[in-house]
Amino acid sequence: MKILRRLGHVAIIGGALAAVVACGTTGGTSADAPGGADDSVSDVTEAKGEECERLSQNEITDVIGPNDGGQHDFLLGGCVWTATSGVKDGLVESIHATVLTEAEYEAVAEVGEPVSGSADGATYDTIHGELWFPCRSGDFCGIKVRIGDADRREEVATRLGTVLQGNV
Repeated sequence: MKILRRLGHVAIIGGALAAVVACGTTGGTSADAPGGADDSVSDVTEAKGEECERLSQNEITDVIGPNDGGQHDFLLGGCVWTATSGVKDGLVESIHATVLTEAEYEAVAEVGEPVSGSADGATYDTIHGELWFPCRSGDFCGIKVRIGDADRREEVATRLGTVLQGNV
């Protein structure tokens, strides 16, 4: 009986420590320490103005249907529009649009193969549904398309990439 009580205490303490570690640390590394977090990645999470106005609501709704109207994208920077219809074909559909500095781009972009039909120098990664191209002076624009219809991803990304290029 004593053993079960001690195991119960160990489980409670272990759970509390796991919660503290998950919520309050970066796994033991400091952003300022050698080998710590990359500053360019943390820069991506900062909003940079009218990021959700780079694509129109109609352009987004045509692809993913009713959506949340766009929120700051803490993964890639920029804006992410998420479908409000729930899970479809195993995922919640979304569109991401961002403009990154070269350092941010190198930290997060999934660079694919050259693609035509969008901006000059554009590349498209079929696995992640990401289109990237140089835009503005030294920055990189990106579109990530998360839709269930794999055959449409590249077409949607190149079309929205052309729109994004015209709006930055």
